[in-house]
Amino acid sequence: MARRGRSTETGFNGRAFWSSNENRYTVIALEDTARRRITQNAIDTGAFDTAEVADRGAQTVDGKSAEIVHVTPRGGIPADLAIDPATGAYLRFTLEPDDRYQRAVTRILGYTEIAPGVRVPSAYAGEHGGDTWRFVSGKVRAVSDDDLRAPSPAPRWSFGNDTPPIEIARGTFAGHAVYVHASINGHPGRFLLDSGAGQILLYHPYVDKIGLTMLGKTGFSGINGRTVEARYGRADTIAFGDNVLSNVVLGIAPPDDQNTIADGIIGFDVLAGAVVHVDLAHETIAFGDPASVEPSVAKGAFAFPVNLADNTPEVVVNVGKVATRATLDTGNALFVALSDNLKTSGRLVALEHSTLFSSGVDGIQQEPDSCYLLNEMSVGPYRYRNPTVCLSKEQVYGRDGGLIGFDFLRHFNWTFDYTRSHVVLTPNGL
Repeated sequence: MARRGRSTETGFNGRAFWSSNENRYTVIALEDTARRRITQNAIDTGAFDTAEVADRGAQTVDGKSAEIVHVTPRGGIPADLAIDPATGAYLRFTLEPDDRYQRAVTRILGYTEIAPGVRVPSAYAGEHGGDTWRFVSGKVRAVSDDDLRAPSPAPRWSFGNDTPPIEIARGTFAGHAVYVHASINGHPGRFLLDSGAGQILLYHPYVDKIGLTMLGKTGFSGINGRTVEARYGRADTIAFGDNVLSNVVLGIAPPDDQNTIADGIIGFDVLAGAVVHVDLAHETIAFGDPASVEPSVAKGAFAFPVNLADNTPEVVVNVGKVATRATLDTGNALFVALSDNLKTSGRLVALEHSTLFSSGVDGIQQEPDSCYLLNEMSVGPYRYRNPTVCLSKEQVYGRDGGLIGFDFLRHFNWTFDYTRSHVVLTPNGL
């Protein structure tokens, strides 16, 4: 999929679904993401031989009579298919139709034949307008093993020997955030190191002076679920001392989103192609080549297998007897934030301790989270005693999901090894 000088790709390599971002960094679809891809693939190919199927009656879709068929492919998520009884064509499909937060509707606006008997949508759009995607060209051809492989990343690292210093912003807790110093296109800046960010994001006025190549429009959202319009740009270089990343696509916040604390956010696209070690005890950051550097796991440390499907490192956490998931988020200055489905579903029973407004790249919450003081939760082998857990909208996190913030992470040094899908946490005595 290409738009204005940038592109993304998705595929299946014979064993797993994958996707690559604008910098061609690739992640494997796991858990909920994989289940959605299984169902989407079944819809695209009509492969419902092993699916559970139920009739949901007739509806009018875009002025046409349609039969609604509820399908759940093996290993996938449920979907409703609106089928034209006269032609068998899909008029619309809805992923997770009975989930008010995860429900996603796609309207098929027409079909085109690309080979005898092979028809594909000529255009499609969302439920309430917005962008319309149109088929431009395509053909039926044999697929080789090379076609199934994910692309190679477009950015290139040149690794040096520097271990630049970091800043730990001190606040109510031992540390609120980590800031790194880098130069983009030769212009020094101060950036929040945010493992919970799926991209690099730059703010004004810093971005106005560094000479980026401007690309197309995009958008981003944060912990409050709002979408903010943004732009894409391409930087020639991002340098951390003598460690240099070249040819990087990054996000640019809108002009009215100015930040006086940081010039931007360093997220996935810096962490994806290097072994990045953050030493909170000595306040340094180091970069290594994944081809020659494999992190050691010292006594007391733990290498977390992480799900990077959304370009952030998600791990399993246990709240009492309930297993859920959350992202190791170095940009979260405070506590743990989890989906309020834990409370509404009855899986978590606790008394409210306080309320808290959260702030993210999409602004400050309009309504506060309810926060609870728990006796204990566990993150891997580590027991997190007396944690404050704030419950945020299921609309943002889904049934399971959330963030593990600095109040927990400050007790460890961090090693991000995304090429092996690991984050190593090493107790630092702080």
